[in-house]
Amino acid sequence: MAVQPESKQRPPRSMGLPFFYGWTIVAMALLCSFWGAGLIQRSYTVILKPLTDELGIPRTIGALGVTIGSLVSDVVSPFVGTVADRTGARLLITISAGMVGLALIALSQVHEPWLFLVLFGGVIGVARPALQSVGAQAAVAKWFVRRRGRAVTFSTLGTPLSAIMLIPFTEWMVASYGWRSAWLVLGAGVLLFLMVPGAIFMRSRPEDIGLLPDGDPPGTAAAPRGAPGPRRGTPPAEAEWNTRQAVRSRAFWMLSLGFAAIGMAPTVMGLHMFPHFIDQGLSPAEAAAAAGSFGFAVIGSRLLVWGQLFDRLPMERTLLIWSVLMTAAVGVMPFVDGLVLAWVAAGCFGIAMGATAPLGTLAWARYFGRNSLGAITGVANLIGIFNDIAGPLMPSIVHDVTGSYRWGFIATAVICVAGIGLFALAGPPGAPREQAGAAGG
Repeated sequence: MAVQPESKQRPPRSMGLPFFYGWTIVAMALLCSFWGAGLIQRSYTVILKPLTDELGIPRTIGALGVTIGSLVSDVVSPFVGTVADRTGARLLITISAGMVGLALIALSQVHEPWLFLVLFGGVIGVARPALQSVGAQAAVAKWFVRRRGRAVTFSTLGTPLSAIMLIPFTEWMVASYGWRSAWLVLGAGVLLFLMVPGAIFMRSRPEDIGLLPDGDPPGTAAAPRGAPGPRRGTPPAEAEWNTRQAVRSRAFWMLSLGFAAIGMAPTVMGLHMFPHFIDQGLSPAEAAAAAGSFGFAVIGSRLLVWGQLFDRLPMERTLLIWSVLMTAAVGVMPFVDGLVLAWVAAGCFGIAMGATAPLGTLAWARYFGRNSLGAITGVANLIGIFNDIAGPLMPSIVHDVTGSYRWGFIATAVICVAGIGLFALAGPPGAPREQAGAAGG
């Protein structure tokens, strides 16, 4: 039987839900960040050391899997974003979740380094964009305008929740049953708790099912002349950029390069924080508890601090605050020499990370609008290829050469300082050039 287009299927509003269906999309994006980005970034930091030890490969090769996955993800992001804008995110998310789940199950049987690189780097790399900003998070930004900051804040809680839940769970699975069993169970979890709900509940835009962003009643967006103005709180119309217009703007390049530089910090910390703690004398259980604790700081700061700032402060000021905090957090890591400083470093990192995932969506939506958000975000991700190469590999090479991650963290902090400067140079993009010209005519 042929599958009907999203716009032709029975609208979800007929399910009798007592709330705006956009919050279901937020819940789906939360699951994507938990099982997609969170699982890949958090569980692997626990599996990295036992995997490389058993396969008899240097830690740099283990990190190479992350680099390949990031490169593949960056390369396919523009294509995936364009497809998501045109056809919707549901099919992409369903297929991508299936790819991740099956790849993890296959990884539980890997005995050759090359097959690990193909599965973890290639297959999961192709699946990542649809489960991150290009697919799931872009869909949330399309369902909300006035309440976008709050919605994106909630939708990105899956990543810190994965740190709280998946790091200790994976460490327990590895210690009790081995890293192969851990990947087998996690892969099954992705299939059951992400692929199936994604196929059932995901929708791309409120307009596809006869709704408006934020749950506003139909007809309020374009009132007839002479009618009362929009109700209080209705946002002004956003400037809508296409991809070609965006890449010709100065703001796009300053933002892209700034995110690429500051993005070094979460890439380095996410993969190397746990093994660095072990190298500094912590037991695996202590390292897992410290590394996982940053998730509480992420959730607390995101709900209590960042969630309030996103819709109140200008975006350029928010970006500067976030980039300074991230630089300070990674700068603490070279001085970790025991349990106390490990918790301090993880906590500082968590506060900065509270803004990371929401900003990856909010900045692009606020600057360039909803219509081409997936494609614009995809091109920006491609520009961020630098940190995806250097983040996993540079500290691993430093560790293999010097026996310590310390200089890798120092180099990351220096790169982040450059990112602060790039954000300082970025200003609001204004209106697309064609629109500005038409207004001036």
